Amino acid sequence: EFVSLFRHVVEMNPQTQDALLQINRFFYKKVACYFDATRQGWTAGLLLILPYFEAKAKESLTVLDVGCGNGRFARLLAQKGITTCYTGVDGEAQLLRLAQEAVVDLAGIDSRFIQADLADPSWTDSLSSGQNVVLCTATMQHLPSYNLRLRLLQEFRRLCAGYVILSFWQFLSSERFRAKLVDPQLVGIDPCELEPGDGFLPWRQGVDALRYVHQVDESELRQLAADADLTVLRTFRADGKETDLNLYAILTHP
Repeated sequence: EFVSLFRHVVEMNPQTQDALLQINRFFYKKVACYFDATRQGWTAGLLLILPYFEAKAKESLTVLDVGCGNGRFARLLAQKGITTCYTGVDGEAQLLRLAQEAVVDLAGIDSRFIQADLADPSWTDSLSSGQNVVLCTATMQHLPSYNLRLRLLQEFRRLCAGYVILSFWQFLSSERFRAKLVDPQLVGIDPCELEPGDGFLPWRQGVDALRYVHQVDESELRQLAADADLTVLRTFRADGKETDLNLYAILTHP
């Protein structure tokens, strides 16, 4: 059994929310090339969600990959021979350049990339609805406040005509990651302004950096889905040394 970290809270102070968003913007700008180097292969969880893409590939498959990073999921689709019209969205320009370079010659992948800040309500302006699959892995966990995460999921619902597939880092379920947590006050954040499940974790590969992350556990996931009027078809955990460090969820319209 998991211990739920979720409960409804009052809306996060806007200044705190902006500070947390800025921490992560700086983080990804600083670590982009090192992050890319650690995100080249396929995780067990990514392989387990492939059947949902294969099922939609019988149609004319369109994929919106939100928080696409270096575009590795497009490479996975190409390797598995899944033809698609793929749109990758990310906030970090350097990661998007690496993604474009990585997918430019992939057979069966008609790709485009958009730089957008998911905290900005206008990020969907250039996107069309009716996507077969909206994929968002290890990204919603970087959005501070339940309301902001809910708004993003509502946007996914509007854009998607098939599956919404998500993953969330379960760092608080790991003793080795709990031991690495950094005191929020060291980065000028009042702990009283944070939500249950918020944390700060260091990065020490190539450079030292710090990121904000929120653990969306299964309880919060199901509340988000209900509030966004989406149905949870399946959840499972996979990845990491512990083999259960990511919570995956497949959602659809009721």
